[in-house]
Amino acid sequence: MEIVAKVNGRPISRKELDSTMQVYAQQVHHKNPDQLSVDQFQGVYEMALEKLIARALIFQAALAAGIVAGEAEVEEEKNKLIGNFASAEEFYANLDKAGMSPEFYHRMVREDLTVNLMTAEKMNELPEPQAQEIEEIYRRYPQKMIDPEKVRARHILIAAQGDERSLARERIEKIRQEANAATFERLARENSDCPSAQAGGDLGYFTRGQMVESFETAAFSQPVGEVGAVVETPYGYHLILVLDKTEQRPLSLEEAQGRLRNFLKEEAGVKLLENWVGELRAQADIEILA
Repeated sequence: MEIVAKVNGRPISRKELDSTMQVYAQQVHHKNPDQLSVDQFQGVYEMALEKLIARALIFQAALAAGIVAGEAEVEEEKNKLIGNFASAEEFYANLDKAGMSPEFYHRMVREDLTVNLMTAEKMNELPEPQAQEIEEIYRRYPQKMIDPEKVRARHILIAAQGDERSLARERIEKIRQEANAATFERLARENSDCPSAQAGGDLGYFTRGQMVESFETAAFSQPVGEVGAVVETPYGYHLILVLDKTEQRPLSLEEAQGRLRNFLKEEAGVKLLENWVGELRAQADIEILA
């Protein structure tokens, strides 16, 4: 196993670095690492390595504090991820393709959960934001104290790719002939290829920017209670029934308090963790090997 760094003797493998770089490359540049420019690759490499060093430092601090994720928690987390696959065998086959043994993956999950527990413990040191701080932020940024325009809708998706699109179009046009406010929920349960079918196609409330553009345009322009024209997206064809619409409006201080309290705690938490990891790093023996 190739080692790229050591943190107080604890090795960080090339496998860990490559996996973390893959995540950052997608998040920051929407590309795979091998598609990045030289400068982009270097930036992603540095971000990933720093992330892994910080993770190792926090994990070691957790062990020193007697904080470690239990086996039951690890198995529960693994089962959640395995549930995204058709079977456990398929999940472990994918792990094997990625070059990870079940033992290595088990250890990684345990370390991640332990880091999360230690981070949460550290965050408990933060005091609750004061009412004066909350009100100051509320007054300072009125343009952000807005409850945006929202739509609640049901939809029916007939998924289609390539040559399937003409047949899918025919199918959704037939469904549209029967669809109205009274039948839509049943038709969604019986026909939709979206996971929301179990809820009768109900997508809940959503704001602009959360859906594919053509879907969003139709949903925000349709009258409440009417089934609109067929909408095409990269996923296939949709029918939409708008259940409710709410207009944009300013939030009162009382309504915004929860959001502002969370914002202030997150902001303070970032600073707390940065300072704490900096202190751990200053006391650590860190070797960069690649």
